[in-house]
Amino acid sequence: MNKMKHVENKLGLCIACIVLVCVVATIGSSTNTPWLQMPFEAFNGIAFSFGYFFRLSATWAYVCSSVFFISLFAVSFWLGRIVVRFFSRQR
Repeated sequence: MNKMKHVENKLGLCIACIVLVCVVATIGSSTNTPWLQMPFEAFNGIAFSFGYFFRLSATWAYVCSSVFFISLFAVSFWLGRIVVRFFSRQR
């Protein structure tokens, strides 16, 4: 049972990383920047969106952007674990 939890955590982490990379690539691909700068562009783009649409100061916009990416990673990790658990019980 404990081994299955370890596998669920690993695969959930892989799924969360894939989702995060896909979101960053989608947001960062709209600019003409090198691949290594795409995470910064995505972070700044989300911060700009929060600041512009919700009329937040720069500090709060970056805080909201950080919370957005952390919660995106956490939710996709949680959903990844659920999907792995669902498919592992189907055998």
